[in-house]
Amino acid sequence: MNKKNILFVDDNENVVSGIQRQLRPYRDQWQLFFANSGAQALIMLAQHPIDLIVCDMLLPEMRGDDLLKKVSELYPATVRMILSGYADEENLKSGLEVAHQYLSKPCNAETLREAISQIFKIQTCVRNPRIIEGVGDPNKLPSLPKIYQELNAAIKKENTTTQDLADIFARDMVLSAKLLQLVNSPYFGLNRTVSNLSEAINLIGIKKLNNLVISAHVKSAFPLKDQELERFMQLIWQDAGRVAELARLIALTEDQQDDRPDQAYLGGLLHNIGLLIFLSHGDNQLKALLEQVKNTDIPLVELEMQIFGFTRFEAAAYLLSLWKIPPRIIEAILLQNSPNETDYDGINALTAVHAAACLLRPEFSQGYERLFDMTLDTDYLQRINKLDRLSAWQVLADRVRNQFSDR
Repeated sequence: MNKKNILFVDDNENVVSGIQRQLRPYRDQWQLFFANSGAQALIMLAQHPIDLIVCDMLLPEMRGDDLLKKVSELYPATVRMILSGYADEENLKSGLEVAHQYLSKPCNAETLREAISQIFKIQTCVRNPRIIEGVGDPNKLPSLPKIYQELNAAIKKENTTTQDLADIFARDMVLSAKLLQLVNSPYFGLNRTVSNLSEAINLIGIKKLNNLVISAHVKSAFPLKDQELERFMQLIWQDAGRVAELARLIALTEDQQDDRPDQAYLGGLLHNIGLLIFLSHGDNQLKALLEQVKNTDIPLVELEMQIFGFTRFEAAAYLLSLWKIPPRIIEAILLQNSPNETDYDGINALTAVHAAACLLRPEFSQGYERLFDMTLDTDYLQRINKLDRLSAWQVLADRVRNQFSDR
């Protein structure tokens, strides 16, 4: 197995020695390089093929975000990560614009190792030329709106108020309308009309705002060429909402902390974006897939590989990596049909999304049920010691199914 080359850029000797100590057990997998400035990092990048660069934000002479911007231009295949203790809004905003991931110091060895492992797993499929050819040139694919990065930076800032977030939302009339539409829908069961963005944000919850931005954007980013496929599009979004909610509930009931329930929710919301990419192409390959799904017993993954040269999961990972969605969420989507391939031995977004997608198959006739076919991986659940929780998750699934059928 070829080692991956990782370049760490930090001028703090204590941080460097800590990283060397933390990652020593993985020296058979990763070759580590170190630089103490942006200038030195650029020299090393010219001398070695670097797969991943991890840098601090505040470096001597050249800021970390400026360095990563140069790296993105000179070495676009190199994955970019920020590891910094500076988390003010301006640093977060500028960092999120150029980095695929932003980790905060102090960062323990397991968190850093998991983040790096996920990135390399995703990188493998992102570099697949069949995917680039089939899904599209990165420069021509739709990108996430700027408001997503602005919200991310604001949400991570401790003293951000709902009014601050409302001000960001107010810049986009379509998103503002969708936010108000959501809080005034029967789902919230209010006996009054909410017309204030700040109040709407309080009702929906701050951490769900980015999910709303992404779902609204995805719907408009992949228009259908064939209106006969509209029923599949509707089914995808119905399924996405149910799977997202169940994944979130699974994460909560398993006592997942911090933003992990939100990661599970977003993973569920986007778990079938790869199928949406297939549908939006609407060409002969898609027609062949639909015909084979309906008339053969060939496993779905095999069909997609035969017809497209890659699976919907790989297509999704390719697009979401370009959008700089956090690697843990991308892994949940990429490995949702084969979760045992993960190196992580605990429960995370992948667990929740896999279980939710398997327990909530859409009710759909006309012979296309296999489009959403997925088999629960009991070996994986046994490995992470969660197989005995399956009955509890089924109860949650029944609750979500009933909740959505009432809408």
